Amino acid sequence: MVINCEGNTTFAQDEFKCSLPDVTSIDDNLDITRFRSDFSKISEVKFPGLIGPLNERLICKIKCIDGNWVGPLCSSTPDGRFQPILRECLYRNDYPLLSISFKNSSIDKETYFPHGSLVVSKCKHFGLYKLKGESQVRCENGEWSPKFPECVPTSLITNFTGDAPPSIQYVVVSGSAVVEPSGELFVYPESTLWLDCIVLCALGDPEWSWTQALGQHSAAWAKNDGEKETHYRLTLTKMSARHSDQYTCTSPGGHTNTITIKVVSVVCPPINVSSPRIRLFAQGWRLGHSVHFSCQPGFHLNGSAVLNCMGNGKWSSLPPTCVETFCPMLRTLGPHLSLVEYNSSYGGRAVFQCAWGYRLVGPPGLECELDGRWSGDIPHCIPIYCPNAIVPENARLLTQVSARNGKYAVGDLITYGCDDGYQVLGESSIVCTENGFWSHPPPFCLPPSEIRKTDTIFIENTTFVHIED
Repeated sequence: MVINCEGNTTFAQDEFKCSLPDVTSIDDNLDITRFRSDFSKISEVKFPGLIGPLNERLICKIKCIDGNWVGPLCSSTPDGRFQPILRECLYRNDYPLLSISFKNSSIDKETYFPHGSLVVSKCKHFGLYKLKGESQVRCENGEWSPKFPECVPTSLITNFTGDAPPSIQYVVVSGSAVVEPSGELFVYPESTLWLDCIVLCALGDPEWSWTQALGQHSAAWAKNDGEKETHYRLTLTKMSARHSDQYTCTSPGGHTNTITIKVVSVVCPPINVSSPRIRLFAQGWRLGHSVHFSCQPGFHLNGSAVLNCMGNGKWSSLPPTCVETFCPMLRTLGPHLSLVEYNSSYGGRAVFQCAWGYRLVGPPGLECELDGRWSGDIPHCIPIYCPNAIVPENARLLTQVSARNGKYAVGDLITYGCDDGYQVLGESSIVCTENGFWSHPPPFCLPPSEIRKTDTIFIENTTFVHIED
Protein backbone atom coordinates (compact mmCIF):
# COMPACT_ATOMS: atom_id res chain seq x y z
CA MET A 1 0.00 0.00 0.00
CA VAL A 2 1.31 3.44 -0.94
CA ILE A 3 0.12 6.55 0.92
CA ASN A 4 0.49 9.66 -1.18
CA CYS A 5 -1.33 12.88 -1.94
CA GLU A 6 -3.40 13.14 -5.10
CA GLY A 7 -5.77 15.56 -6.77
CA ASN A 8 -5.27 19.25 -7.49
CA THR A 9 -3.65 20.17 -4.22
CA THR A 10 -0.54 22.32 -4.48
CA PHE A 11 2.36 21.04 -2.40
CA ALA A 12 5.09 23.10 -0.83
CA GLN A 13 8.49 22.18 -2.22
CA ASP A 14 10.02 21.46 1.19
CA GLU A 15 7.41 18.77 1.85
CA PHE A 16 8.93 16.55 -0.86
CA LYS A 17 12.19 15.89 0.84
CA CYS A 18 12.87 12.25 -0.05
CA SER A 19 14.14 11.24 -3.47
CA LEU A 20 13.54 7.91 -5.12
CA PRO A 21 15.03 5.18 -2.90
CA ASP A 22 17.55 2.74 -4.27
CA VAL A 23 15.21 0.20 -5.87
CA THR A 24 15.44 -2.22 -8.75
CA SER A 25 12.43 -2.71 -11.01
CA ILE A 26 11.61 -5.94 -12.81
CA ASP A 27 9.18 -4.06 -15.08
CA ASP A 28 10.95 -3.29 -18.36
CA ASN A 29 8.10 -0.99 -19.42
CA LEU A 30 8.35 1.27 -16.36
CA ASP A 31 8.72 4.98 -17.19
CA ILE A 32 11.45 5.75 -14.67
CA THR A 33 11.18 9.54 -15.16
CA ARG A 34 7.48 9.56 -14.36
CA PHE A 35 8.09 7.08 -11.57
CA ARG A 36 10.56 9.46 -9.93
CA SER A 37 8.12 12.33 -10.29
CA ASP A 38 5.29 10.37 -8.69
CA PHE A 39 7.58 9.18 -5.91
CA SER A 40 8.26 12.76 -4.81
CA LYS A 41 4.77 12.84 -3.27
CA ILE A 42 5.15 9.62 -1.27
CA SER A 43 5.85 9.61 2.47
CA GLU A 44 5.47 5.89 3.22
CA VAL A 45 5.74 2.70 1.21
CA LYS A 46 4.55 -0.75 2.21
CA PHE A 47 5.67 -3.80 0.29
CA PRO A 48 5.85 -7.59 0.66
CA GLY A 49 9.25 -8.91 1.62
CA LEU A 50 10.91 -12.30 1.26
CA ILE A 51 13.45 -12.59 4.05
CA GLY A 52 16.13 -15.22 4.57
CA PRO A 53 17.12 -18.41 2.74
CA LEU A 54 13.65 -19.92 3.18
CA ASN A 55 11.94 -16.80 1.79
CA GLU A 56 9.88 -16.03 4.90
CA ARG A 57 7.02 -13.72 3.85
CA LEU A 58 6.79 -10.43 5.76
CA ILE A 59 5.05 -7.09 5.31
CA CYS A 60 7.66 -4.31 5.28
CA LYS A 61 7.63 -0.54 4.98
CA ILE A 62 9.93 2.42 4.63
CA LYS A 63 9.12 6.00 5.74
CA CYS A 64 10.37 9.40 4.65
CA ILE A 65 11.61 11.20 7.77
CA ASP A 66 13.55 14.48 7.57
CA GLY A 67 14.60 13.85 3.98
CA ASN A 68 15.80 10.30 4.54
CA TRP A 69 14.16 6.97 3.97
CA VAL A 70 14.03 5.05 7.24
CA GLY A 71 13.60 1.28 7.33
CA PRO A 72 12.76 -1.24 6.43
CA LEU A 73 10.47 -2.13 9.31
CA CYS A 74 8.80 -5.50 8.95
CA SER A 75 5.98 -7.51 10.49
CA SER A 76 4.77 -11.06 9.98
CA THR A 77 1.15 -9.81 9.73
CA PRO A 78 -0.30 -6.61 8.14
CA ASP A 79 -1.72 -5.43 11.50
CA GLY A 80 1.23 -6.56 13.60
CA ARG A 81 3.97 -4.47 15.16
CA PHE A 82 6.62 -3.37 12.70
CA GLN A 83 10.16 -4.09 13.88
CA PRO A 84 13.46 -2.90 12.41
CA ILE A 85 15.33 -5.40 10.27
CA LEU A 86 18.87 -5.62 11.58
CA ARG A 87 21.83 -6.45 9.39
CA GLU A 88 21.97 -9.82 7.71
CA CYS A 89 24.82 -12.30 8.02
CA LEU A 90 26.48 -13.79 4.98
CA TYR A 91 27.39 -17.45 5.05
CA ARG A 92 30.22 -17.76 2.53
CA ASN A 93 30.55 -21.54 2.35
CA ASP A 94 34.24 -21.25 3.25
CA TYR A 95 34.18 -24.39 5.38
CA PRO A 96 34.57 -27.42 3.10
CA LEU A 97 34.42 -29.92 5.97
CA LEU A 98 31.32 -28.42 7.61
CA SER A 99 27.71 -29.23 6.77
CA ILE A 100 25.40 -26.28 7.54
CA SER A 101 21.64 -26.54 8.04
CA PHE A 102 18.91 -24.01 8.78
CA LYS A 103 15.55 -25.26 10.06
CA ASN A 104 16.54 -28.77 8.92
CA SER A 105 17.31 -27.55 5.37
CA SER A 106 20.87 -27.98 4.11
CA ILE A 107 22.72 -24.84 2.99
CA ASP A 108 25.35 -25.48 0.32
CA LYS A 109 25.91 -22.07 -1.28
CA GLU A 110 26.53 -18.47 -0.25
CA THR A 111 23.41 -17.32 1.59
CA TYR A 112 22.29 -14.24 3.53
CA PHE A 113 20.59 -14.95 6.85
CA PRO A 114 18.44 -12.39 8.73
CA HIS A 115 19.31 -11.24 12.20
CA GLY A 116 18.52 -13.88 14.81
CA SER A 117 18.88 -16.84 12.48
CA LEU A 118 20.28 -19.95 14.13
CA VAL A 119 22.26 -22.32 11.94
CA VAL A 120 23.51 -25.75 12.95
CA SER A 121 26.94 -27.10 12.01
CA LYS A 122 28.25 -30.63 11.85
CA CYS A 123 31.24 -32.28 10.23
CA LYS A 124 30.31 -33.75 6.85
CA HIS A 125 31.98 -37.11 7.42
CA PHE A 126 30.39 -38.66 10.49
CA GLY A 127 32.95 -39.94 12.98
CA LEU A 128 35.97 -39.09 10.80
CA TYR A 129 36.24 -35.55 12.12
CA LYS A 130 35.68 -34.18 15.60
CA LEU A 131 33.74 -30.92 15.92
CA LYS A 132 35.74 -28.28 17.78
CA GLY A 133 33.57 -25.38 18.89
CA GLU A 134 29.85 -24.71 19.21
CA SER A 135 27.56 -26.53 16.80
CA GLN A 136 24.95 -23.73 16.87
CA VAL A 137 25.86 -20.31 15.49
CA ARG A 138 23.54 -17.27 15.57
CA CYS A 139 23.41 -14.18 13.34
CA GLU A 140 23.81 -11.12 15.58
CA ASN A 141 23.28 -7.92 13.58
CA GLY A 142 25.62 -8.86 10.75
CA GLU A 143 28.07 -11.00 12.72
CA TRP A 144 28.09 -14.72 13.44
CA SER A 145 28.32 -15.53 17.15
CA PRO A 146 30.23 -17.53 18.15
CA LYS A 147 32.55 -18.29 15.26
CA PHE A 148 31.89 -21.33 13.13
CA PRO A 149 33.44 -24.52 14.58
CA GLU A 150 36.32 -26.49 13.09
CA CYS A 151 36.52 -30.14 12.05
CA VAL A 152 39.58 -31.84 13.57
CA PRO A 153 40.82 -34.91 11.63
CA THR A 154 40.77 -38.16 13.54
CA SER A 155 42.97 -41.27 13.51
CA LEU A 156 41.78 -42.72 10.18
CA ILE A 157 42.39 -39.41 8.41
CA THR A 158 45.84 -38.95 9.94
CA ASN A 159 46.77 -42.62 9.42
CA PHE A 160 47.24 -43.03 13.18
CA THR A 161 49.95 -40.37 13.36
CA GLY A 162 50.21 -37.45 15.75
CA ASP A 163 47.85 -36.77 18.62
CA ALA A 164 44.64 -37.20 16.66
CA PRO A 165 41.43 -38.20 18.46
CA PRO A 166 40.08 -41.66 17.58
CA SER A 167 37.72 -42.10 14.62
CA ILE A 168 34.24 -43.51 15.28
CA GLN A 169 32.28 -45.57 12.77
CA TYR A 170 28.86 -47.16 13.10
CA VAL A 171 27.33 -50.22 11.45
CA VAL A 172 23.60 -50.96 11.51
CA VAL A 173 23.49 -54.73 12.07
CA SER A 174 19.70 -54.76 12.04
CA GLY A 175 17.08 -52.05 11.97
CA SER A 176 17.76 -48.54 10.70
CA ALA A 177 19.46 -45.26 11.61
CA VAL A 178 20.16 -41.85 10.11
CA VAL A 179 22.56 -38.99 10.82
CA GLU A 180 20.60 -35.81 11.53
CA PRO A 181 21.59 -32.28 10.36
CA SER A 182 22.59 -31.65 14.00
CA GLY A 183 25.22 -34.41 13.77
CA GLU A 184 23.31 -36.72 16.10
CA LEU A 185 22.67 -40.35 15.19
CA PHE A 186 18.96 -41.20 15.37
CA VAL A 187 18.18 -44.93 15.71
CA TYR A 188 14.89 -46.78 15.32
CA PRO A 189 13.87 -48.90 18.33
CA GLU A 190 14.88 -52.58 18.40
CA SER A 191 17.85 -51.90 16.10
CA THR A 192 21.27 -53.40 16.79
CA LEU A 193 24.31 -51.19 16.30
CA TRP A 194 28.06 -51.57 16.27
CA LEU A 195 30.12 -48.55 17.36
CA ASP A 196 33.77 -48.92 16.33
CA CYS A 197 36.50 -46.88 17.97
CA ILE A 198 39.40 -46.81 15.49
CA VAL A 199 42.78 -47.02 17.23
CA LEU A 200 45.85 -49.24 16.97
CA CYS A 201 45.48 -52.40 19.03
CA ALA A 202 49.23 -52.44 19.64
CA LEU A 203 48.93 -49.26 21.73
CA GLY A 204 46.51 -50.81 24.19
CA ASP A 205 42.76 -50.98 24.73
CA PRO A 206 40.69 -47.81 24.37
CA GLU A 207 37.68 -47.22 26.62
CA TRP A 208 34.02 -46.73 25.74
CA SER A 209 31.99 -44.67 28.21
CA TRP A 210 28.51 -43.12 28.38
CA THR A 211 26.84 -40.69 30.69
CA GLN A 212 23.79 -42.70 31.78
CA ALA A 213 24.26 -45.25 34.57
CA LEU A 214 21.61 -47.55 33.13
CA GLY A 215 22.68 -50.70 31.36
CA GLN A 216 25.95 -52.37 30.58
CA HIS A 217 27.25 -52.87 27.06
CA SER A 218 29.94 -55.24 25.86
CA ALA A 219 33.07 -53.95 24.10
CA ALA A 220 35.88 -55.94 22.49
CA TRP A 221 38.19 -55.93 19.50
CA ALA A 222 36.45 -56.83 16.25
CA LYS A 223 37.00 -60.36 14.97
CA ASN A 224 36.78 -59.62 11.24
CA ASP A 225 39.97 -59.73 9.20
CA GLY A 226 41.17 -56.22 8.43
CA GLU A 227 39.44 -54.83 11.52
CA LYS A 228 40.69 -56.84 14.49
CA GLU A 229 43.87 -54.75 14.80
CA THR A 230 42.14 -51.35 14.68
CA HIS A 231 38.39 -51.59 15.52
CA TYR A 232 37.43 -51.63 19.17
CA ARG A 233 33.73 -52.45 19.01
CA LEU A 234 30.86 -51.52 21.31
CA THR A 235 27.71 -53.55 20.62
CA LEU A 236 24.29 -52.03 21.33
CA THR A 237 21.52 -54.62 20.94
CA LYS A 238 17.73 -54.26 20.84
CA MET A 239 18.06 -50.54 21.35
CA SER A 240 15.41 -48.61 23.27
CA ALA A 241 15.01 -45.16 24.80
CA ARG A 242 17.52 -46.05 27.54
CA HIS A 243 20.22 -46.22 24.88
CA SER A 244 19.75 -42.54 24.08
CA ASP A 245 23.03 -41.14 25.33
CA GLN A 246 26.42 -39.68 24.52
CA TYR A 247 29.05 -42.32 23.77
CA THR A 248 32.71 -41.40 24.15
CA CYS A 249 35.75 -43.34 23.06
CA THR A 250 39.00 -42.55 24.88
CA SER A 251 42.20 -43.70 23.21
CA PRO A 252 45.12 -45.16 25.22
CA GLY A 253 46.80 -41.78 24.78
CA GLY A 254 43.88 -39.96 26.41
CA HIS A 255 42.30 -38.42 23.28
CA THR A 256 38.51 -38.56 22.98
CA ASN A 257 35.76 -38.48 20.41
CA THR A 258 32.03 -38.43 21.19
CA ILE A 259 28.81 -39.16 19.33
CA THR A 260 25.24 -38.60 20.45
CA ILE A 261 22.60 -41.30 19.89
CA LYS A 262 18.86 -40.85 20.22
CA VAL A 263 16.45 -43.75 19.90
CA VAL A 264 13.10 -42.57 18.52
CA SER A 265 10.12 -44.34 16.98
CA VAL A 266 9.44 -42.27 13.88
CA VAL A 267 7.52 -43.16 10.72
CA CYS A 268 7.43 -40.85 7.71
CA PRO A 269 4.33 -40.54 5.51
CA PRO A 270 4.30 -42.74 2.39
CA ILE A 271 5.36 -41.03 -0.82
CA ASN A 272 2.95 -41.28 -3.71
CA VAL A 273 3.86 -40.14 -7.21
CA SER A 274 1.31 -39.78 -9.97
CA SER A 275 3.60 -39.17 -12.92
CA PRO A 276 4.31 -42.26 -15.05
CA ARG A 277 7.70 -40.80 -15.85
CA ILE A 278 9.07 -41.21 -12.33
CA ARG A 279 10.03 -44.47 -10.68
CA LEU A 280 10.70 -45.07 -7.02
CA PHE A 281 12.05 -47.84 -4.85
CA ALA A 282 11.14 -47.53 -1.17
CA GLN A 283 13.22 -49.32 1.42
CA GLY A 284 10.49 -48.51 3.90
CA TRP A 285 8.84 -45.57 5.65
CA ARG A 286 10.38 -45.54 9.11
CA LEU A 287 13.34 -43.62 10.55
CA GLY A 288 16.53 -44.17 8.56
CA HIS A 289 14.80 -45.75 5.58
CA SER A 290 15.38 -44.26 2.14
CA VAL A 291 13.43 -43.86 -1.08
CA HIS A 292 15.32 -43.91 -4.38
CA PHE A 293 13.99 -42.15 -7.49
CA SER A 294 14.74 -42.47 -11.19
CA CYS A 295 13.15 -41.34 -14.47
CA GLN A 296 12.22 -43.10 -17.66
CA PRO A 297 14.60 -42.59 -20.62
CA GLY A 298 14.34 -39.13 -22.08
CA PHE A 299 13.74 -37.50 -18.68
CA HIS A 300 15.97 -36.63 -15.73
CA LEU A 301 15.46 -35.90 -12.05
CA ASN A 302 14.94 -32.36 -10.82
CA GLY A 303 15.71 -32.70 -7.14
CA SER A 304 17.31 -35.26 -4.86
CA ALA A 305 17.54 -38.84 -6.10
CA VAL A 306 17.48 -40.23 -2.54
CA LEU A 307 15.23 -39.14 0.32
CA ASN A 308 15.81 -40.25 3.91
CA CYS A 309 13.25 -40.48 6.69
CA MET A 310 14.53 -38.07 9.34
CA GLY A 311 13.99 -37.80 13.07
CA ASN A 312 11.30 -35.10 12.74
CA GLY A 313 9.04 -37.52 10.86
CA LYS A 314 9.68 -35.77 7.56
CA TRP A 315 11.64 -36.75 4.49
CA SER A 316 15.02 -35.09 4.00
CA SER A 317 13.66 -33.09 1.03
CA LEU A 318 10.65 -32.85 -1.25
CA PRO A 319 10.21 -35.63 -3.82
CA PRO A 320 11.92 -34.85 -7.12
CA THR A 321 10.15 -34.43 -10.45
CA CYS A 322 11.05 -35.73 -13.89
CA VAL A 323 11.66 -33.13 -16.57
CA GLU A 324 12.36 -33.78 -20.21
CA THR A 325 16.05 -34.05 -21.03
CA PHE A 326 17.45 -31.46 -23.41
CA CYS A 327 21.05 -30.95 -24.35
CA PRO A 328 22.40 -27.38 -24.08
CA MET A 329 22.02 -25.00 -26.97
CA LEU A 330 24.91 -25.04 -29.42
CA ARG A 331 25.82 -21.37 -29.32
CA THR A 332 29.52 -21.47 -30.16
CA LEU A 333 29.43 -22.47 -33.81
CA GLY A 334 32.37 -21.16 -35.80
CA PRO A 335 31.87 -18.53 -38.52
CA HIS A 336 32.00 -21.14 -41.30
CA LEU A 337 30.05 -23.91 -39.51
CA SER A 338 26.28 -24.41 -39.84
CA LEU A 339 23.64 -26.92 -38.79
CA VAL A 340 21.69 -28.93 -41.35
CA GLU A 341 19.75 -30.90 -38.69
CA TYR A 342 19.11 -30.00 -35.06
CA ASN A 343 17.12 -31.71 -32.29
CA SER A 344 18.32 -31.08 -28.74
CA SER A 345 15.98 -33.53 -26.98
CA TYR A 346 17.20 -36.91 -25.77
CA GLY A 347 18.10 -39.08 -28.79
CA GLY A 348 18.08 -36.09 -31.12
CA ARG A 349 20.95 -35.21 -33.45
CA ALA A 350 22.91 -32.16 -34.49
CA VAL A 351 24.39 -32.52 -38.00
CA PHE A 352 26.97 -30.03 -39.24
CA GLN A 353 28.34 -28.79 -42.52
CA CYS A 354 31.01 -26.31 -43.51
CA ALA A 355 30.78 -23.40 -45.92
CA TRP A 356 32.11 -23.77 -49.44
CA GLY A 357 35.87 -23.92 -49.40
CA TYR A 358 36.14 -25.36 -45.88
CA ARG A 359 36.61 -28.87 -44.54
CA LEU A 360 34.96 -30.33 -41.39
CA VAL A 361 37.31 -31.41 -38.59
CA GLY A 362 35.62 -33.54 -35.98
CA PRO A 363 32.41 -35.58 -35.90
CA PRO A 364 29.91 -34.63 -38.61
CA GLY A 365 27.08 -35.19 -36.13
CA LEU A 366 26.43 -35.32 -32.37
CA GLU A 367 23.71 -37.15 -30.42
CA CYS A 368 21.94 -35.90 -27.29
CA GLU A 369 22.61 -38.57 -24.68
CA LEU A 370 20.69 -39.75 -21.62
CA ASP A 371 22.56 -37.44 -19.22
CA GLY A 372 21.70 -34.32 -21.24
CA ARG A 373 25.13 -33.99 -22.79
CA TRP A 374 26.16 -34.07 -26.42
CA SER A 375 28.09 -37.16 -27.48
CA GLY A 376 31.21 -35.17 -28.36
CA ASP A 377 32.73 -31.77 -28.96
CA ILE A 378 31.46 -29.40 -31.62
CA PRO A 379 33.50 -29.79 -34.82
CA HIS A 380 35.17 -26.88 -36.56
CA CYS A 381 35.96 -25.87 -40.10
CA ILE A 382 39.37 -25.29 -41.64
CA PRO A 383 40.11 -23.82 -45.09
CA ILE A 384 40.80 -26.21 -47.97
CA TYR A 385 44.08 -25.45 -49.74
CA CYS A 386 45.62 -26.85 -52.87
CA PRO A 387 49.34 -27.62 -53.02
CA ASN A 388 51.75 -25.04 -54.41
CA ALA A 389 51.49 -24.72 -58.16
CA ILE A 390 54.20 -26.49 -60.15
CA VAL A 391 55.83 -24.43 -62.88
CA PRO A 392 57.17 -26.82 -65.55
CA GLU A 393 60.37 -26.24 -67.49
CA ASN A 394 60.09 -23.40 -70.04
CA ALA A 395 56.75 -22.32 -68.50
CA ARG A 396 55.67 -19.32 -66.47
CA LEU A 397 52.59 -18.12 -64.60
CA LEU A 398 50.59 -15.48 -66.43
CA THR A 399 48.31 -14.67 -63.44
CA GLN A 400 49.46 -13.62 -60.01
CA VAL A 401 47.22 -15.30 -57.42
CA SER A 402 46.91 -13.67 -53.99
CA ALA A 403 47.75 -16.79 -52.01
CA ARG A 404 46.55 -16.84 -48.38
CA ASN A 405 49.45 -17.50 -46.05
CA GLY A 406 51.33 -18.70 -49.10
CA LYS A 407 48.57 -21.24 -49.90
CA TYR A 408 45.96 -21.50 -52.63
CA ALA A 409 42.32 -21.62 -51.51
CA VAL A 410 39.37 -23.23 -53.25
CA GLY A 411 38.43 -21.26 -56.36
CA ASP A 412 41.87 -19.80 -57.03
CA LEU A 413 42.74 -19.82 -60.74
CA ILE A 414 46.20 -19.84 -62.22
CA THR A 415 47.10 -19.54 -65.90
CA TYR A 416 50.27 -20.80 -67.54
CA GLY A 417 52.21 -19.45 -70.50
CA CYS A 418 55.32 -20.68 -72.26
CA ASP A 419 58.62 -19.02 -73.01
CA ASP A 420 59.31 -17.77 -76.53
CA GLY A 421 59.67 -20.62 -78.97
CA TYR A 422 57.52 -23.01 -76.94
CA GLN A 423 53.85 -23.90 -77.03
CA VAL A 424 51.42 -25.09 -74.35
CA LEU A 425 50.52 -28.74 -74.37
CA GLY A 426 47.62 -29.41 -71.93
CA GLU A 427 45.34 -27.07 -69.96
CA SER A 428 46.71 -23.56 -69.71
CA SER A 429 44.34 -22.64 -66.81
CA ILE A 430 43.72 -24.75 -63.72
CA VAL A 431 41.43 -24.18 -60.65
CA CYS A 432 41.78 -25.21 -57.00
CA THR A 433 38.81 -27.53 -56.29
CA GLU A 434 36.96 -28.46 -53.08
CA ASN A 435 38.80 -31.76 -52.76
CA GLY A 436 42.09 -29.91 -52.31
CA PHE A 437 43.48 -30.79 -55.77
CA TRP A 438 43.97 -28.72 -58.88
CA SER A 439 41.43 -29.34 -61.61
CA HIS A 440 44.17 -30.37 -64.03
CA PRO A 441 47.86 -31.03 -63.80
CA PRO A 442 50.19 -28.29 -65.04
CA PRO A 443 50.71 -28.25 -68.84
CA PHE A 444 53.92 -28.95 -70.78
CA CYS A 445 55.83 -26.37 -72.76
CA LEU A 446 57.32 -27.99 -75.87
CA PRO A 447 58.87 -26.70 -79.06
CA PRO A 448 56.37 -26.65 -81.95
CA SER A 449 58.44 -29.27 -83.78
CA GLU A 450 57.73 -31.75 -81.04
CA ILE A 451 53.99 -31.10 -81.02
CA ARG A 452 52.53 -33.17 -83.83
CA LYS A 453 49.29 -34.94 -83.17
CA THR A 454 48.33 -35.55 -79.60
CA ASP A 455 45.57 -37.17 -77.71
CA THR A 456 45.19 -35.91 -74.11
CA ILE A 457 43.17 -37.97 -71.66
CA PHE A 458 42.39 -36.88 -68.06
CA ILE A 459 41.62 -39.62 -65.54
CA GLU A 460 41.39 -38.74 -61.84
CA ASN A 461 43.73 -35.77 -61.96
CA THR A 462 46.24 -37.64 -64.09
CA THR A 463 47.04 -36.52 -67.63
CA PHE A 464 47.93 -39.06 -70.28
CA VAL A 465 49.41 -37.54 -73.43
CA HIS A 466 49.83 -39.67 -76.51
CA ILE A 467 52.05 -38.23 -79.28
CA GLU A 468 52.06 -39.97 -82.62
CA ASP A 469 55.33 -40.10 -84.51
